[in-house]
Amino acid sequence: MKNLLVMALLCSFYLVSCSNSAGDSEIPEDVSGLEWTWVPYDSDALLVSGRTNYGGGDFLILSWSASSITIAFEGTALEVKSWTNYVAYLDVFVDGEEDPTSVVKVSNYADGPATIPVVSGLRDGPHVVTLYKRSESNVGDWYVYGLRVLGEVRKDLLPGKPERKIEFVGNSITCGYDVLVPMVGIEFDPVYESSYYSYAGQTARNLDAEAHLICSSGHGVYVNVDGSRELTLPVAYNGTGTHSPAVVGWDHSLWHPDIVVINLGTNDFASGMNDSAQFVNATVGFVRDIRSYHPDAKIVLLDGPMLSDDYLAKCRTYLDVAKATLENDGMNGLYRFSLEPRGDSPFGINPHPVKEEALEDAESLSAWIRSEFGWD
Repeated sequence: MKNLLVMALLCSFYLVSCSNSAGDSEIPEDVSGLEWTWVPYDSDALLVSGRTNYGGGDFLILSWSASSITIAFEGTALEVKSWTNYVAYLDVFVDGEEDPTSVVKVSNYADGPATIPVVSGLRDGPHVVTLYKRSESNVGDWYVYGLRVLGEVRKDLLPGKPERKIEFVGNSITCGYDVLVPMVGIEFDPVYESSYYSYAGQTARNLDAEAHLICSSGHGVYVNVDGSRELTLPVAYNGTGTHSPAVVGWDHSLWHPDIVVINLGTNDFASGMNDSAQFVNATVGFVRDIRSYHPDAKIVLLDGPMLSDDYLAKCRTYLDVAKATLENDGMNGLYRFSLEPRGDSPFGINPHPVKEEALEDAESLSAWIRSEFGWD
């Protein structure tokens, strides 16, 4: 019953494109005379954004939120051969659409990867299609074996990447957890999560920047929401996903952001953490690591919007202390910014922002970045 409700609600958001069977789908009859063209996962005809893992086999793994693949072709249809270790939701953008009009669900198929329809019935002509991973690493990695187009691949039509680059580091707020939930009180399902409509995704679009979202629900800078201290964000930050960051490390020299926005602390306080020294030390150590990887980046320590009352006051104080500590040690290029809290909560932790609230946060952060860094 829950699955039927989830699918019904999902269809109210998007035109859904899914495959429920594993293995290659049958090639549909084509009356136009076009032929299917296979594009392997490592083809230079694919424009990939996000941290990549090519080392696992005959596939590419994209795990973090907002990772994407773009392909250009002349034809009428596109399919992707994919798999996941749990579930992955992909937004589909056709020919420069600002908002997705369809979503692809990739499942953990028992028989291996499935070939899933992405778009079909397009006008026979040039098209650019982007598949954007809107769900987070926690709920599943996206394995890409390749794509196939009904028509001809056109590498020359691929768009260029934005010159500006922002790395967002955070927890569920940055992931867009529950940002699409239709009503309060509904149990979380990955279908309601959207990094595209999170404050991070919307800020990146406002500023025309390529974004890497290194975010994971429930994780903190010093302690996670469940009280554990394993795989906190500073540990996961060095990997290509949350499942095996220590095994599959990321080479930070491959992508240098202009700005790193760190929004951590909510889960530390939600866990009941009250050790200010440990929190400040963990933050200071994490920022030092980031500075060593990206010496020219501007680093922004962000707070909000879910904390309130005493939790919020403490978090802001601890972040101010961390910033002052680093600056006293000679580090430059550090900044602080606060997102407006979402009212008062008896628990000190407010519900996750929905799409419209995330937009307000994005507008606030975007305006500050434009003013502070001259990003017109």
